[in-house]
Amino acid sequence: MSTVFQINDTNNICSYSLLWSQSTIDNFQPILYVCFIASIVHAIFWLQPVFYSFVRQKTMQWMYAYLVTDLLLIIRFFFLYIVRTRSTDCMPNQSWYIFICYFEATLDNYLNILEVYILLALNICRYLQIAHSKNVYITNVRLLIVAHLSIYVMPLINLIIQTSVHWTNLNMSSHEICDLKYTNIYIQIFNIIVAFALPISLNILVIYASARYVQLSSQLRQTRHHVSAREKYNHSLVLQFLIFYSVWIILWSPNIIAFQLQNPIIIGALDARFRRVWREIYNFLKTKWYMALNRHRRRIVPNTISARLRVPHHVRVTPL
Repeated sequence: MSTVFQINDTNNICSYSLLWSQSTIDNFQPILYVCFIASIVHAIFWLQPVFYSFVRQKTMQWMYAYLVTDLLLIIRFFFLYIVRTRSTDCMPNQSWYIFICYFEATLDNYLNILEVYILLALNICRYLQIAHSKNVYITNVRLLIVAHLSIYVMPLINLIIQTSVHWTNLNMSSHEICDLKYTNIYIQIFNIIVAFALPISLNILVIYASARYVQLSSQLRQTRHHVSAREKYNHSLVLQFLIFYSVWIILWSPNIIAFQLQNPIIIGALDARFRRVWREIYNFLKTKWYMALNRHRRRIVPNTISARLRVPHHVRVTPL
């Protein structure tokens, strides 16, 4: 075993082959189809900001950040699938082999950690909007920049440190998937807490705080017999995010790339502006369909010709 990585050589002839075994390729075949469909869904989704200006707003930056990481996960899979199924070198360059293995073993976890913390940032911003009527996208621009940088950089630094001090080892098996192995149980527990348990727990607490605030506000307005538009909006925000996060917790996993297929849909459902775009597109397509149907009906219905014989005035008809 090396101090940095471990090579499990099951083939003395091709100890560094990048080509996946046939069983591994077969296991990834369904994911390949899912990623193709997910790419189409993402392409359709990203056309919305191009044609509709009201979905290009600062308040939607966390949603777009989440979907960018989602798209990177799909690109990662396609890149690895091409490299791992098209490689013909029995002994490729060792530096290239190590790079591919690190890319395969680390990027998936890194991007999934980003998604968890991006959702936490989105949730906190919505809580401040609900409970304190504060638009942090205008009042705290510098803090938002720091939050973005921290979310993207800190997990990367954590990964580099753990690799440098040999808290994790890169497990490389010829013809198989590369992954990271923790050197002891304490490092594994630390990573589980920092990467998943902590942000998910904080998300649940923030959602609870938002729901609690909305509940107290609803109890207060029972004595006023009046419901403001802001209170209705806050209630819908909490309900939408509660439903979304429940689905996310149930279906999401660092190893389930199929979830990328529905991420654009459920993320878009969180914001009324996306639903407005979908409604406009639906109405446009429905109108076009009805117009095409009416043209088709007019084309196939025969013209009625009057059976009455018209005789010119200068022709005289003699009765028999």
